[in-house]
Amino acid sequence: MKILCYTDSLRLGGKERQLVELLKGLKQRDIEVMLISMDQGEFYEPDVKALNVPLRYLFRRVRWDPMVIRGFYRLVKEFQPDVIHTNSMMSSAYALPVAKLLRLPLINGSIRNAFRNPSLRWKAERALLAMSDFRIANSMAGLESRGFSLDSGRDFVIRNGFDLSRADGLQVSDGSSSANGSHQIGMIAEFRPDKDFKTFLLAARHLLSRRDDVTFVTVGDGETLDEMKSLVADVGGRVQFLGRRKDIEKITRSFSVGVLATFTEGISNSIMEYMVMSKPVVVTDCNGSREIVRHGENGFLVPIGDHVALADRIAYLLDHPDEARRMGQAGRQDIERHFSLGAMVDKTVDVFERALNAARGGDLEALAVRSR
Repeated sequence: MKILCYTDSLRLGGKERQLVELLKGLKQRDIEVMLISMDQGEFYEPDVKALNVPLRYLFRRVRWDPMVIRGFYRLVKEFQPDVIHTNSMMSSAYALPVAKLLRLPLINGSIRNAFRNPSLRWKAERALLAMSDFRIANSMAGLESRGFSLDSGRDFVIRNGFDLSRADGLQVSDGSSSANGSHQIGMIAEFRPDKDFKTFLLAARHLLSRRDDVTFVTVGDGETLDEMKSLVADVGGRVQFLGRRKDIEKITRSFSVGVLATFTEGISNSIMEYMVMSKPVVVTDCNGSREIVRHGENGFLVPIGDHVALADRIAYLLDHPDEARRMGQAGRQDIERHFSLGAMVDKTVDVFERALNAARGGDLEALAVRSR
């Protein structure tokens, strides 16, 4: 089987991270794969090259560049894939006409969040999904948010997978305070409008005004970083901004509590990072996060935008270390059982095989007729 993966970038991001994990798993199964990217993102490019996956670039001169479609057609003809797999709205838009022209199955994996939005961009993404032969979402909430259902036989939920070997050799702390008696509370996310760093930092201010044994840490960068820094400019080093980092596991193992405050979410890589290092989590109660966080069992869910509730749950975990340890261990077990890299790859390969069988049986043409 030959799989052509098409992405809009290799920059820092959740979908890019999961793409690299998928490529790793496909290589382990001796599946021939090529990756095409529309942006030379330096963050994950070395990871792809280390896997010896053929990597080609199709750069855009403008946002909608018809020459990219021509270049994509040429590369498809050269590689002769059995299946095309996209992971973003942009790559799906460029791949769709070529896939239809060459009668190749297109698997659209762009559903990475779980919000409904009346904007033109959201409607365009929904239309591209509808025209794709198969769709993969990383959460049930995400699939339903786009109006699709598992009953179709063309839609699948494959949750993010974590390569547990990445944590091998790292000594996982038990969530208690460090040698100097200080706790680190961390949030790993891109600084962008759908990530609610404001609530996280307001919770930080709330706790820092009441206790002197806590430091807050953020990992990531992005468009809202400077604005967020201004919220805590007066607290000094008790809120640290580490920027973009690859050594996430090393950072996460020092956390006492892992936090993710957002307005919408699919299955979060950050939550998985916390859990694999046996950390209890406090997470915004929204969308796909409910599919990984079991309130009171492996962490807590708090209302969107409620910084006091967020701070109170963090404080509870700090003050009840045995409970925090139990939740952290439960989270680790959940990752091992339900969010392993092997499970994600196996389920994705199964979709590839279904798509290939449908194409060989002429089912794609019937599907195209029904969708018109």
